[in-house]
Amino acid sequence: MAETDHDRLADRLERETDDMERHSQEVDRQAREARADWERKRADSKVPGAPPPEEEAEEEPGGAQAPPR
Repeated sequence: MAETDHDRLADRLERETDDMERHSQEVDRQAREARADWERKRADSKVPGAPPPEEEAEEEPGGAQAPPR
């Protein structure tokens, strides 16, 4: 049985879909790793430029953050 153009197109689109799914999973993994790294840095007061998580940060009236003590 000869493969039709439609069959070839369907096969190609299935391969592309599989590739996109793998890529999406890789991007998701990288995002989770970056978030975990950022949270570790925020939890370490020795890391400059990484503010503490919002629930731990003290706020002044008007939404400004209080300076570190």
